[in-house]
Amino acid sequence: MIPIDCVFLDCGMGDKMSCNNDWGQLKEIIVGTAKGYRTPELNKSFKSCQFPEYEEKDIPVGPYPSHVIDEQEEDLWFLAETLKDHGVIVHRPDRSYADQYDNWHYYSPRDCTLIIGDTIIETPSPILNRRFETWGYRKIFNSLWANGYKWIKAPTPILFDGNFKEEIDGVPSLNNLEILFEAANCVRVNDDILYQVSNTGNEKGAQWLQSVLGDKYKVHLCENLYSYAHLDSTIIPLREGLVLYNASRVNEENEPELFKSWDKIWIDECYSAPPSMDLPWGASAWIGLNLLSIDPKTVIVDKKQKQLIEKLKQHKFDIVPLELRHDRLLAGGFHCVTLDLIRL
Repeated sequence: MIPIDCVFLDCGMGDKMSCNNDWGQLKEIIVGTAKGYRTPELNKSFKSCQFPEYEEKDIPVGPYPSHVIDEQEEDLWFLAETLKDHGVIVHRPDRSYADQYDNWHYYSPRDCTLIIGDTIIETPSPILNRRFETWGYRKIFNSLWANGYKWIKAPTPILFDGNFKEEIDGVPSLNNLEILFEAANCVRVNDDILYQVSNTGNEKGAQWLQSVLGDKYKVHLCENLYSYAHLDSTIIPLREGLVLYNASRVNEENEPELFKSWDKIWIDECYSAPPSMDLPWGASAWIGLNLLSIDPKTVIVDKKQKQLIEKLKQHKFDIVPLELRHDRLLAGGFHCVTLDLIRL
């Protein structure tokens, strides 16, 4: 593992370290870990946000089987090595505090930290068991801060039961009582931030985010696309002027105004592997769209997604085909399990 306190990049030519989109040349990143992945003790926040369609009796509590963790950790290691081969500095989480709290995991660093420009924002997840998740990245953030980044944390929510709606079919399941959202509800497009209102982010979260970003950035609400969780398997900007759409959720009527003039790649199917075991799946088959851009021409893609790969090749992308064998079970693809720190 690369030392957590390693020196951060000097971008050269007077460039300031920052990260304003998901397609610029990637220089530094966190890759998560499957070690310690577990289902925490059930509470209303966890069930409402993660497994709303399951009965409590069908949600097993405790660690996931060792072979699942070992296989996913192997795939994450290979992802990290591939990124290094492309000249990217890679960090891994610090699990020193992992056993002190009823945490969920350090598998998806994307979910609870948003980096916009030169600002680290720890977001207020509506899931109680994610409250200390960013501690696994704090040493990395401290080094970024020491090298010029700003660092803020949203107000920690109380998460009383009134935050969670009982009716969730087809509509977001959060009331607008506290500031609640996860970082993966957002997609960065330079000075514009798309924000999905869903069961992991309410409107008050978007209002708070706009208030701290000020006039330099514009937060755009997405309310009629997809009500469950995050945005990064629904709308994926690939480079300036080209966006990838999940055609089961986005159409010409509801697409964000921001992308009306952009070229589009529409994907209407994703390969779905058979269940690896009899456990609730945390993600739909559309996790197959959860790709990671290394630069405007190079993308890491689930090697099973043939339609996606073919359409990306038609647009002259270089494809790096990899796999995360338990991406649906553990609810995270290549974008979820990483957090880009510096892009040029």
